[in-house]
Amino acid sequence: MQFVDDNRDETEGKKPVTPQALPFRKLLSQADALDWTLMALGTLGSIVHGLAQPVGYMLLGKALNAFGNNINDTDEMVKALKKVVPYVWYMAFATFPAGILEIGCWMYASERQVSRLRLAFLKAVLSQEVGAFDTDLTSGKIISGISSHMSIIQDAIGEKLGHFLACFATFFGGVLIAFISSWEVSLLALFVVPMILAIGATYTKKMNAISATRMSYLSEATATVEQTISHIKTVFAFAGENLAIKSFVECIERQLGISKNEALIKGIGTGMFQAVTFCSWSLIVWVGAVVVSAKKSKGGDVIAAVMSILFGAM
Repeated sequence: MQFVDDNRDETEGKKPVTPQALPFRKLLSQADALDWTLMALGTLGSIVHGLAQPVGYMLLGKALNAFGNNINDTDEMVKALKKVVPYVWYMAFATFPAGILEIGCWMYASERQVSRLRLAFLKAVLSQEVGAFDTDLTSGKIISGISSHMSIIQDAIGEKLGHFLACFATFFGGVLIAFISSWEVSLLALFVVPMILAIGATYTKKMNAISATRMSYLSEATATVEQTISHIKTVFAFAGENLAIKSFVECIERQLGISKNEALIKGIGTGMFQAVTFCSWSLIVWVGAVVVSAKKSKGGDVIAAVMSILFGAM
């Protein structure tokens, strides 16, 4: 009896281990000097590529001002446009190598790091005790970890990270250019941008949670199929076909329920995002018309400010 009580005390003393979120910097733990150099070049390309969009809106505003200010004088209109066109060429020549650096460097660096992560993952799996393969480390989880999960990590530290930096540069560059073009319209737009960002952040958080849950259900279904096929003789010997089918169907039904929630959240999120965006457009354009009528700004500058902030926030 004393032996049973001791085991019970040990069991009660154990607390379930809750998985902790991995810091983002840990994803870059396998990077070497060449990888950091590639990521630095990719960051430079992402920033230049991201700034190209608000700069393009500013040049568009200058071109519209050239049309509006010289609508009755073709020669002056052409002269004014000739001052704007060279900057468009300069921007085109700058964005071409920037795009190559952004995509190429980030993808190459991520591929190099993920190859090392896959090797480290395999070494960690092979160093586990044999009993772990009967409980937590199923074949489905191992295959999902070395293929699907590693692909997600590669996207996170590769092209998507470069895209994030480009969007970051687009947003802050757009805010700066908007204030330079028309500070009245920019102040109003800054009150609207937080609503757009809040909707986008909520949508992203919900979709990430659903994606993680769906991946776990898919991993369970994959493990069920692989274990059934690999031990097919044992399954037939003990008449376990119906049990395997039932287990697989349960995983698929749970995944179907998650997919329904995903479709609902996508629809609501997209609808709210579009509604807020178009309402913001209408309000800001109306205020811009008032500012232009009061001779406090030009039409091209107002359009550049509106497009820089709103498209930067998207």
